[in-house]
Amino acid sequence: MSTDEYRKKFAEYLRTQPMTEGLAYEDVIKAKTRDELGIGSLNIILLLLNYIKEHKNDSVQLKPEWVSLLNDIDGIASVLREIDETGLAQASA
Repeated sequence: MSTDEYRKKFAEYLRTQPMTEGLAYEDVIKAKTRDELGIGSLNIILLLLNYIKEHKNDSVQLKPEWVSLLNDIDGIASVLREIDETGLAQASA
């Protein structure tokens, strides 16, 4: 999936979460940073943990190197890609 596709996936995911359900899809697609969406640093961590729980059955752990990527939407998209690909890499190993 491309970065744009992951941005869309992130936008769709945010619509399913109680803390971000009021965000419009278009706003997420246009945003450059999570601050523009009103998503604080603790909330982005909680969103990632929920994403991991829902998509990877808690089989992926947060990585310290992700912290610097979680300020902008493209960085968040890259983290989602890495989370999604983690299970694939383990399955083919």
